[in-house]
Amino acid sequence: MSDYGRQTGPQSLEFERIFDAPIEKVWQFLVDPEKRKLWFCSGSTDDRVGGEIVFEFDHRRLAESPPPQKYASEETATHRGEILEYDPPKHLAFTWFESAGGGSSKVEISLSAIDDASTRLRLTHDGIVGREMLVGVFAGWHGHFDLLAEVLTGPRRSDFWVVDQRLEAEYERRIA
Repeated sequence: MSDYGRQTGPQSLEFERIFDAPIEKVWQFLVDPEKRKLWFCSGSTDDRVGGEIVFEFDHRRLAESPPPQKYASEETATHRGEILEYDPPKHLAFTWFESAGGGSSKVEISLSAIDDASTRLRLTHDGIVGREMLVGVFAGWHGHFDLLAEVLTGPRRSDFWVVDQRLEAEYERRIA
């Protein structure tokens, strides 16, 4: 299995990753804002369908280097979504950002225990409008999952912006 995501449709992508941590621990790093900010962003996650999920991005926590120019205005940002499915520790689905066409995208994350010490994560993200956004979303999820793998087994070592720029260049080549 490759760590790279794959395009499943014109506005859709999918990732499948294996993490060296029990399913309950991976779940906590998805929904607990103090744990989630170590690899992704902080923000609350209601524990019910119809509740709110908040993404409070502050990439300064994840990087020593400055953001690339095109992301300088987005280094800190808050996004809100609605919880569509909530089944701990196996499944989380939510709406996310508004697309250029006015609709929101949808993210689904499924976890399954491989054994007592490892977990398979499958993420699908649908409703991503435009190639530039698709490349950015691919690189973003990939880079954040790389950071999650680090924090699940020890301290984070990588600089998010360095990783993100390498991945954006790679996904630019991979996406037709």
